[in-house]
Amino acid sequence: MMNSAARLFIPVASVVATFLLVLAPVEAGASVSTCEARVVSQPFLSWSDPRHYFLMPGGDLESSAGWTFSGGARLVDGNEPFYLHSLDDRRSLFLPSGGSARSASMCVDSDEPTMRFFVRNTGSPLSLLAVEARVRSTVLGVTATTSLPLGVVLGTQQAWQPSLSVMFKLSVNQVLGGTTTVDFRFTALGPGGKWQVDDVYVDPFKDR
Repeated sequence: MMNSAARLFIPVASVVATFLLVLAPVEAGASVSTCEARVVSQPFLSWSDPRHYFLMPGGDLESSAGWTFSGGARLVDGNEPFYLHSLDDRRSLFLPSGGSARSASMCVDSDEPTMRFFVRNTGSPLSLLAVEARVRSTVLGVTATTSLPLGVVLGTQQAWQPSLSVMFKLSVNQVLGGTTTVDFRFTALGPGGKWQVDDVYVDPFKDR
């Protein structure tokens, strides 16, 4: 199945990679794992994506636990129609124009470069959905926090489809005894948007 959403997502991953590599540069290919084991699957296999993903905390959007909503963002009835996570799922995230939702923070390793989610917009095709990562890195007791844009989904995405794989290259602060966490924010931009997001997954295997 062809992923039409891939043509509708405008990534800015190069900005993310440039900034985060400055935090703790190491030799190419270095990888350190400090997070708990992940339960992974191949949820996007039907969309020609064989990578293994895990559902991020609260990523099924069945509960508001861990999420922060503003501007009218809320959970609503109606799941993405492919029921990627579970046939029992019944809800999704709704984002009107100006609405924003931030996920729970989670531990990330240096080899977790991509996230992917289901999305649609039944409102104005002129609206956009912006995706942003907020990264907190702590090294030797010093914490640095930055918010970095990952890209936007165009408002012409009116049927439920998976987004393009969104890449976010992380520094390996764990080499210096540090830790890194990340959360994601979805924001509906422009007038007339009626966005829905569901089933947010992260790929924990670099170059798999």
